[in-house]
Amino acid sequence: MILTIDIGGTNIKYGLCDESGNIQHKGEYPTLDTADKIVQSICDLPFFYDGIAISMPGILNEDHSKAFITGKLSFLSNYPLRDRLEEIKNCKVTIENDGRCATWAELGYGNLMDSKNALVVVLGTYIGMGIVIDHKVYEGSHVLAGEYSDAHMDTEKTFKNTMAAYFGKDGLERATGLTGKELFNNLDDEKVYAGFDQYCQNLAWMLSNTQLLLDVDTILIGGGISAQPKLIACIKENMRGLKQWFPTLENPDIKACKFNNDANLLGALCYYKNNTENH
Repeated sequence: MILTIDIGGTNIKYGLCDESGNIQHKGEYPTLDTADKIVQSICDLPFFYDGIAISMPGILNEDHSKAFITGKLSFLSNYPLRDRLEEIKNCKVTIENDGRCATWAELGYGNLMDSKNALVVVLGTYIGMGIVIDHKVYEGSHVLAGEYSDAHMDTEKTFKNTMAAYFGKDGLERATGLTGKELFNNLDDEKVYAGFDQYCQNLAWMLSNTQLLLDVDTILIGGGISAQPKLIACIKENMRGLKQWFPTLENPDIKACKFNNDANLLGALCYYKNNTENH
């Protein structure tokens, strides 16, 4: 059994998993305010396991032993989390970026099991992205691949024009005037639908640009709003409409991610399985 941990800004989720991706026990508790307290809380979980697989925010170093983090969890920045847990628990510990964990989950247990090249786009507070090339998660030369939230939509150097600002939670609310939870109950309103369609049109442009660069066979959309079929349908419709501008564009299969709340736990597990000596 593997203990999987998802460290978030508000809560820490945990799950005890077998190697087939079945979660036997899971739960969560508030994220503590120091690195040592977080380590102790993980060590105190009352399970027997062979290893620990962690999902956490931040930019990881090359050997995935720690992360550079800003903001609410900055106290974890450059803290040797992997080595500390291995020292205490005397078992194998792996760490993966939370944005890529959604991609690992789909690759190992979800909608990318039969995909060769793919893109996973997670629409949340920010925008997360995972890249799969030849059925492997691509990290880049500096473990930065997929850190797309800070990319700009134009040449103005302002945070108002980043991918996160356009396609994250604030961008959706700005386009429609509603939160994601409210939006899909009000699409009959002509003004609301126009804003929603514009949001999907902009997203389709971004995905088309990325498709011209990567030429993937599948694009998965994740995040809470991806559970709404109308979102996927609207993105597909706008992608088809862009063929007039990109006649050589081969539209990939676009669908929602299979996993939502458990994605990071399963992704951490899949990363563990692919990066330990026994596999």
